[in-house]
Order: sequence, then structure tokens, then C-alpha cells
Amino acid sequence: MKTPKKIGLFGFGTVGKGFYENLKKHPNLPAIISKVCVKRLDLPRIGHELYFTDNPDELLDDHEIDIIIELIDDPIAAKTYVEKAFLVGKDVISANKKMIGESLNDVHGWHVSYDSRFLYEAAVGGGIPIVHSVDGFLRDQEVTEIRGILNGSSNYILTQMQQNNWSFDKALSDAQLKGFAERNPSLDVSGIDASYKLSILAYHAFGEVSSIKSFEIESIEGVTKEDIKRAKAKGRKVKLVATLKKTDHEIICSVKPESIGPNDELYSVDFENNAVSVETLISGRHVFMGKGAGALPTGSAVLEDLKRLLDGYSYQVSKKVKTVA
Repeated sequence: MKTPKKIGLFGFGTVGKGFYENLKKHPNLPAIISKVCVKRLDLPRIGHELYFTDNPDELLDDHEIDIIIELIDDPIAAKTYVEKAFLVGKDVISANKKMIGESLNDVHGWHVSYDSRFLYEAAVGGGIPIVHSVDGFLRDQEVTEIRGILNGSSNYILTQMQQNNWSFDKALSDAQLKGFAERNPSLDVSGIDASYKLSILAYHAFGEVSSIKSFEIESIEGVTKEDIKRAKAKGRKVKLVATLKKTDHEIICSVKPESIGPNDELYSVDFENNAVSVETLISGRHVFMGKGAGALPTGSAVLEDLKRLLDGYSYQVSKKVKTVA
């Protein structure tokens, strides 16, 4: 067996614990968690023997740590840790869609400037390998359009409103109780979370950085029980649909509630599940589906990125992008 790579893990919340649980199921994987950095050391942590610290430099300055896995919710701190990790030659995995989505020009610079690799599958589709697919095989198919449900929390809320005639507030509380929505759900329900993910896909599909300020974004908070009833009476469902389309002159990006019929591939995607449809010129349409929220699905995406790092994989986008808008 190879000498295990040592991991410095930032964050031990929902996704961090999900990654840890997934990693335990793969004892032959040549990687171990060496240290975990958390904000609060006083919280009880039962059922493991991990080393915890609240000092990020204990991970970043440790020459024995090869890989930094960043799973915190603070995009400013996350960016600081990621940049320092690259400066000291460590590979990085992140699930922080806000940090990546708001810093794509910097992300492109990291891909180009450093030998260290940066992977972030878990930042986009939960357990769906969409970044890996768009950046690799499908990129050579010439992507023309991406359309999907990219937020498991909002999809769960709309599904409960549709199936059980729940109010928005009741469905949101249930999503929070089950761990699909954050205590502060504003990014999820507003469409901003899906917009960050869409901008990351635009970068990998088209090699361009699109500011979410140019996106058409509409919250699901405006969806009423009456809207749901009207759609249901017509055999339709209301979904928060993210759309990315390239024309001859621009990239059009939108995230908004849409009433869709049973012939739409997104129609049957309910609860916390996500789905992404990718249209290509050469091989046509490809549809990916899977769980888009929850500890284990997102943690599994982090684990898959770890496996790819151990196999020497890196994204291809930096080799193909000539200029970044």
C-alpha cells in the first residue's frame, strides 16, 4: 500500500462529517485525516479520535499535510485558506460554491499559476459528477446549453408544497429539520446558491467567467399555494430551473421558478434531488440526476475528488481558456 497522503480538513459540520463517514468506508484509500480546524473547540465531538484545533496555521504550515479539504461556510476565510494552501504547495478540494462562484477570475489564476491542483465537484451538484463531466468528456462535445435543478433545498420545499399542499414556511421548516436547508436559507430560496453553481458550470463549459450580477434571478419565496394549485390543475409542477445558454454574442444565465410539464426531463426530479441536462452539438443531450443536498451525498462528492487527486487528475479548463472575461 502507498504511504497515505495526509489531509488537513477545514470544517466539521454537515458536509465535513459526511466526508469523514464516507472516508471511513474506504479503509484502503491511501489518505488519512491528520488535523481538523474548527471554529469552536468546546463542542462535544463523539465517536472518533480526530485531532481538532481552532488555529488554521496548524494545518497550513504543517509540511506533512499534502491536501487541504475546505468545507466551511465562510467564503472570505475559505479563500484565505485556499490561497495560502497553494502558496505552500498543497492540493485543495473545496465545496464552497459562494467562494468559488464569486472568485472565478482568481480560481482561473490558481489553475494557471500553481502546480497544485484544485477540485470542487461538491460545490455544484451534491452527489452528481457534473463538473467532472462538463470539464472533461462533454467539453469536447461543444456544450450549447445547460439546464437543471441545482438547489436541493428549494426543490425539496417546492415538492412538499406540490405534494402535500404545505405553505412555503412549513416546507422550509421541514427542510431545515432534515438538514437540507441551512438555518439561514436565504441563499437557497433566493436562487443565489444555484447562480453560483451555474457560473461555475459556465466557466467549465465555455471558458468564460460570468458575473451573477448579469443573471436573471428570481426567488421561490414568491411562489404561492395558488401558483402550485394552478400548475397542478394543468398537470404541471413548479421548479426552480437554472438555465445557461450560449449564443453567438453572449452567454444567457437565469435562475427562476418555472411551470414545467411531464415531457420535461426535470419534471420527475423531486425532494432534495438535483438534475442537470447538458445539450451538446456532437452527441446530443446528456441528463445527470442524483441527490443534491445532505451530508452523505455531498460528502461523497468530496471523497470522489480526493480519489481523483490521488490518481493525479486535474481539470482541463485551464489548458483551454485563452482569456477570461
